[in-house]
Amino acid sequence: MSFLQPAFLFALPLIALPILIHLINQNRHRTVPWAATMFLLKARQMARGMARLRYLLLMAARMLAVAGLIFAVSRPMSGGWLGLTSSNAPDVTVIVLDRSASMEEQNTTTSESKRSTGLKKLSEMLQRTESGTRLVLFDTATRRPLEVPSVQELESLPSAGSSDTSADLPTVLQQVADFLETSKAGRADVWVCSDLRQNDWSPSAGRWEAVRSELSNREGLRLFLLAYPDVAADNLSVQVSNVHRREALEGAELVMDILVSRATPAEKPVPIELSIVIDGARSVLSMELTGMEAVRRGHAIAIDQETKEGWGRVELPRDSNLTDNIYRFVYAEPAVRKTVIVSDNDQAARLFQVATGTAVDRSLVFETEVLPSSSIGAIPWDQAAMVVWQAKLPDGLVAEQLRNFVASGRTLFCFPPDEPDSTEFLNASWKAWQDPTDGDHFRFRPWRTDEDLLANSQSGSPLPVGQVSIHRGCDALLPPSTVLWQTEDGLPLLSRLTTDRGSVYFCGTLPTSAESNLVTNGVTFYVMMQRALAQGAASLGRAQQLDAGTTTEPVAADWTALDDLSRDIWTSQRTVSAGLFRDSERLLAVNRPAAEDSPEVISDETLHQVLDGIEVTRIDDTVGGAMQLASEVWRTFLMLMILALMAEAVLSIPTEKMVSKPASEQNSATAIGVPASIASGFPRRRAGVGASGSQQATSETRA
Repeated sequence: MSFLQPAFLFALPLIALPILIHLINQNRHRTVPWAATMFLLKARQMARGMARLRYLLLMAARMLAVAGLIFAVSRPMSGGWLGLTSSNAPDVTVIVLDRSASMEEQNTTTSESKRSTGLKKLSEMLQRTESGTRLVLFDTATRRPLEVPSVQELESLPSAGSSDTSADLPTVLQQVADFLETSKAGRADVWVCSDLRQNDWSPSAGRWEAVRSELSNREGLRLFLLAYPDVAADNLSVQVSNVHRREALEGAELVMDILVSRATPAEKPVPIELSIVIDGARSVLSMELTGMEAVRRGHAIAIDQETKEGWGRVELPRDSNLTDNIYRFVYAEPAVRKTVIVSDNDQAARLFQVATGTAVDRSLVFETEVLPSSSIGAIPWDQAAMVVWQAKLPDGLVAEQLRNFVASGRTLFCFPPDEPDSTEFLNASWKAWQDPTDGDHFRFRPWRTDEDLLANSQSGSPLPVGQVSIHRGCDALLPPSTVLWQTEDGLPLLSRLTTDRGSVYFCGTLPTSAESNLVTNGVTFYVMMQRALAQGAASLGRAQQLDAGTTTEPVAADWTALDDLSRDIWTSQRTVSAGLFRDSERLLAVNRPAAEDSPEVISDETLHQVLDGIEVTRIDDTVGGAMQLASEVWRTFLMLMILALMAEAVLSIPTEKMVSKPASEQNSATAIGVPASIASGFPRRRAGVGASGSQQATSETRA
């Protein structure tokens, strides 16, 4: 329980006021023992127990009435989290807002999203409990701290609005820990508002160890998790890939692969009507969803032969999440998918050449070039979409050139050299080759099938990774990265390093027969290399596909919107919002990352492991729900006071009829110390000893 006016609680001793009045009233008359009235006390002895109980209840009702009044004016507050808090306000309140695309899932009745619901409730709670506390917002889209001058402005901030990005919660919480350390904050409350999606929390990320260490050791820190884990079962999402223009017998056409996904499997086939907009012209495509997916490969749409480049959208009907109902694309003359292979191992280089040079689509142009490590100065950096590096890791000028190559959005794929050394590149280095400790090949842990190079195919079929045999593996010392594939012993076989843009992969084995059967079981190896090449090629040519949140704001300042939907986006939010743009050299399509369409939510057990050692208060809420994080409950105590006063009134009603007596009889009872209320409650005796005794007592008193 917390109070907005705790000073009034100092009045709680007034609860004893009815008892004090009772004690004062009890000593108002001097009691004198009188033998002649002893029979009156004996006659009343049978009723004394009930009278005392009634009087105690009357006293309790009066005390409850006073207590109810004091608590009501103290403005008590109640909520799911307040039981663990005190009335002392923290020095700083930090809000970590998940702005990922999945947080825009709505309640179709209220049109409120998970993000807006959580933000509204946090704002209301802070307004009720505001006491000059410093308020800082960390949003997962920009990942920058923002000082919020007033709680009232929180919901209207651009940094608190919707976005089409994915969240990186371990990185943001690491930044929060660094902020609290550098700002020398004292007591701090950290509120995390998230939908607990697996891809946003990345429980296998190595950064969690540092986060746990810093937050658990910080004194005065309280972490609250406002969670929205529910997933709309019927939500649909759409993705488009392999968009390219090609010449046909009848003219030109635009070719694309379309994937529609459902959050949960459908019990029966579901018909879907998609709208396809190309350069402003709209057409309709009918598909049927079975289970969780509907796939249309190589869908071709005729376009004007004179049209060499343009833009388009694929749209789903309105459902619970509007952000995943549209996928945008741009097209132009396709860039050459050129791979440069740096290797001194002729056998490995030839296998890399086959995997990257074999055309997956005849309308695209594939090229490969093999260079020994002694000729790395001849790498055509401007033409290459991907560099396959199977040699000693670079240093010096070549290392700087490779960093710039990756920063431009292209792909670097590193394989272990024949003789690893301690050379570091991007804080990573190869260690030593290892053999299996049991049998002739390594056993694997479950691999990532939801995203990246080993993800399931568009039809939902998994890659035959389990059929691959790894006979030798090279261990690596890696910086914070995402492990996509590893052995049971923890040897990383495929990892993706964390970069601002572009892709850097480290593979812990080779496709040669002495190390693995990646070639004889070639599906996994071929798909893995082609997907990596496609990522790099997306940054070449006139038409480029970008993930929201991977481009810096200064670059977007010069973008020009291509369609009406993109013109409504604020300039500061272009890099984190889906849209169609043009700069001086390219056509750009910005979309949500593909991983945001995965409905998988992190389990309670995994969440506990991720936050192990940190004291967390978790509050599960629903979209548009009526639950309040903090609400004033003074009305409850006011009602308690009213009920107590009503009970006091009922208990004060006499249970016996009052009988009028002569003044002399009343005076005699008072004189001997018997209250008049007690004496008057006895019935008048008809005659005999009682009457004479009473008369005698009266006469003696007067004497």
